Amino acid sequence: MKFNKLFFGFGILVTSMPLTANDKPKWVDEGPYVTDVSLSLELPLEVIGNKLFVEVEIAGKPKRFLFDTGSPSMISSKLAKELKLKVIDKRQSKDSHGAIVDTNIVQSDLNIGGTTFYKTPIFTADFPKVPQCLFDGVLGSEILPLCAWQIDLPNSVLRCNSNLASLKQIKNAKKIPLYNFGYPHSPILDIQFSEKAVSKALFDTGSPDYITISPPDFEGAKRNDGIKAVTLGFGSLGGSIGGLAEQKKQHLVKLANFAVKDIPLGAVNATLRESSPSLIGTSILEHFVVTLDTKSSSAYFSEYKKGEYIRPSYGFSLSFDEQVLVSLVWDNSPAQKAGLSVGQHVTSINGKPTETSCEGIRDVMKAMESDSIQLEWKDDSKKITRAKFF
Repeated sequence: MKFNKLFFGFGILVTSMPLTANDKPKWVDEGPYVTDVSLSLELPLEVIGNKLFVEVEIAGKPKRFLFDTGSPSMISSKLAKELKLKVIDKRQSKDSHGAIVDTNIVQSDLNIGGTTFYKTPIFTADFPKVPQCLFDGVLGSEILPLCAWQIDLPNSVLRCNSNLASLKQIKNAKKIPLYNFGYPHSPILDIQFSEKAVSKALFDTGSPDYITISPPDFEGAKRNDGIKAVTLGFGSLGGSIGGLAEQKKQHLVKLANFAVKDIPLGAVNATLRESSPSLIGTSILEHFVVTLDTKSSSAYFSEYKKGEYIRPSYGFSLSFDEQVLVSLVWDNSPAQKAGLSVGQHVTSINGKPTETSCEGIRDVMKAMESDSIQLEWKDDSKKITRAKFF
């Protein structure tokens, strides 16, 4: 299965703020849990715009959920109200750009692949337009300790098994440490930018890139010869629960010799994000079947396709509000060379007028999966082709 790097601006929806021992609520220890002694399930995986989707039943209703290891489980406030789920707590959380968001907590049993995950804590908040159009909820990281989870994109399958050895793609996989620092049990891996620049990153299936680098890691890599080059752009890194991120100068970083622990990837392009930690995103799944086994504190990377880890791109992002607008453009990219700039209204793609309805958003995403597109905006129209511009 091939990923195409799309720019639409929804990443991690919400990240639970750390809970101290004195602040630990009862619901953290109540669930999720399963009664099956031996778990073995497979879920079909659907990929749209570098996001992974599975079907989950909540309150007996099948819904499409985003599988996001960088977020706690979550549903929209609207769906929580429809299902009449009782609010058991209120928490402040951070969205993917660091904005503070007030959220409610509910509990619900989730049927995942025929197995019931009881008393799963679920954050609720108002979803922005793009997530509303694409999914009903988020299947998050608090389920990870209950079994070994294997993400197998070549076969479009998400597996969960309590017997690690019975999973495919384990025998010849590279084993590396997996760190779990407590609720919400986010999977943390070792990363290396150079011999003297090492750090840790969140393995985040809600992030579309190979690697998104945090400011502290960027500075550390720069001091220790881990950065090959930097190019600039202008605009917003996207939207999240707290709204659209600020429009400002952005940085695209070429890492000279990046590695996940001792798995070398070599040269990788990374967007500089606004906060910690660095993120390893879904693009790496184009090369590896990844298994996360919290019980043994191990992650397994089984390579099925050799790199390279720099993908051709159009070099721009879109946002969807009242109009389809250009929200980010990278320097020297095909988009910039065509004359696109932040704030321009894209009126049509491949001759079809753009709309911000759910159907219109899905049409735009489908159109942008191709290697070239015909864009029309005020006073101009250009064909843009993907390229490695950096």
